[in-house]
Amino acid sequence: MGTACQTEKVGVRHFRLAHHEALDGRIIAAYEALREDPQTQKSHLFHGRYENIYPPREHFPEIEPLLSWIEERCREVLLLAQEPLGIAFWFNEMQPGNITTLHTHNDADELLSGVYYLVVPEASGEIVFHSGSEGVACMPAEGDLYLFAPSLPHEVRKNRSGSVRLSVAFNVGIRRSTDDA
Repeated sequence: MGTACQTEKVGVRHFRLAHHEALDGRIIAAYEALREDPQTQKSHLFHGRYENIYPPREHFPEIEPLLSWIEERCREVLLLAQEPLGIAFWFNEMQPGNITTLHTHNDADELLSGVYYLVVPEASGEIVFHSGSEGVACMPAEGDLYLFAPSLPHEVRKNRSGSVRLSVAFNVGIRRSTDDA
């Protein structure tokens, strides 16, 4: 289980998906099958790895229940009842020794950003949120969801475990067409 952290100090909302294990297992299996699919896009080559891996949503029905749950949490945070939201998601696969450098997600017109954790080995790196002089480090657990402003700088410390850590990151915005995000 992840350690408690004071996310409210930096404006981060934390949620936990109950009974996530079976859903996570289906998502992981589908992701592994799609990881090297020719339609899967990869970007942000830093430190010898692609930080963002984008499996094609149309070939990934296993992700839909998770995205629906995330959308519900986003509606709670944003206080939006009816506006059509779109989610752009990608996977972040951190091998032992990997880090994710300090960055933000405010590239376009996102309303919220977030990350959901599928596989979190012990000592696989804390996520650190920075706001002004405040920095809050959180050791997530499988089934944890963090929602935050796209402009909030964050990073992930070194994966000191001997295993891969896997998460789904995303941006949420108002859907402007029939396409998602």
